Amino acid sequence: MIPRSLRIEPAFLLTVRPGEGEGGGYSGTAALLGCAVNDPEAIAADAEAFRRAVRGGLPYRPLYVKLKLIWACNLRCAMCNHWREPSQTPMGTDRLLALIDELAGLGCRKIHISGGEPTLRPDLEVLIARMVGQGIRATMTTNATLIDARRARALIEAGLHKVNVSVDGPTAEVHDRVRGVPGAWERTVQGIRALRYWLTRPNSVRLNTVVNPLNYLSLRDLPDFARRLGIDRLQLIPVDAHTEEVETLTVPQIRRFNREVAPIFARKALAWKLICHRREAYPFGRDGGAVRAGERGHYARGYYDRHRCYAPWTHALVDHLGRVSVCCMTVNQPVMGDLRVQSFAEVWEGAMYTQLRSCSGRPALEACRHCDMFLAHNRRLEKLVRPMPWRWLPL
Repeated sequence: MIPRSLRIEPAFLLTVRPGEGEGGGYSGTAALLGCAVNDPEAIAADAEAFRRAVRGGLPYRPLYVKLKLIWACNLRCAMCNHWREPSQTPMGTDRLLALIDELAGLGCRKIHISGGEPTLRPDLEVLIARMVGQGIRATMTTNATLIDARRARALIEAGLHKVNVSVDGPTAEVHDRVRGVPGAWERTVQGIRALRYWLTRPNSVRLNTVVNPLNYLSLRDLPDFARRLGIDRLQLIPVDAHTEEVETLTVPQIRRFNREVAPIFARKALAWKLICHRREAYPFGRDGGAVRAGERGHYARGYYDRHRCYAPWTHALVDHLGRVSVCCMTVNQPVMGDLRVQSFAEVWEGAMYTQLRSCSGRPALEACRHCDMFLAHNRRLEKLVRPMPWRWLPL
């Protein structure tokens, strides 16, 4: 399991009760596919204000917020704790609508909806419509098993911009083994078809696949599966070990994946424009150091031992109860604030975020070593914050 210490003043460390810790199965590599995670273009247009915020440890804008609407899930994924751990009643519709309005006022440009399984919430379309009405792009991750033609149409008419569907393999045998529910693969396929029918915008239907010891050898055929369903993009995500059932891949397994699976996956996926770069077929890296880091789940490959993550200036995660964290790799580790007793602005400008933004240690959070989500954007923002010095050139 990932160590959970924040390297700032001990007084700010918060304990987490059993059942309230990390439950997600993966971190993600969205930056490689060009998602506007930190929106570097928007920040570049406001570069001086962003530099002042970073250098002063001050808040900037929550451009991208991940909203976990619900803890419950209808599947039993081997790498996930959501279905294993009970939780309290999630925030109600009125509180969520007020939160969306507040985020819009603070400059939020994108809200990514997740869970648990967000389609279990009957008010999902109402929430998406409010986001879109406030000028916020609404995207979602789902297992798609509860999406039929009627629900797909309702989601798209509400304004859903993009959907990531979680798929663990190109066959029912592989997928259902990971998901823990017979028939899940078939229902997911039907959900994807319904979404694809109504969501026709380019790059709007993507597959997320967590590469783990249960499925990694099957993924050479994933591009074929995706192409048949009209998928726009594929995203391979290295597994984070949250359960005893699914650990990170070992060095021999990663090397076998790189030797037997990744080259075939890359050739097909590039030919069909399901990925943009060959490196996306190698989520654990290719050189010896990266492979050894991958076995430990250190998917950042040492980047945050030397560099800052800018997520605390541009991003937040809000869980189903209203607890605010920095990102999905640090769910409640620590809790930055609680929307049951605070406004989002009070949390965003509060003591915990201030301490983290001012932290000079590397990495600021131990979980940063395990995160590959913001790497590409952080590299771009690093150049913005620390531009190359002027050099006089000979005439």
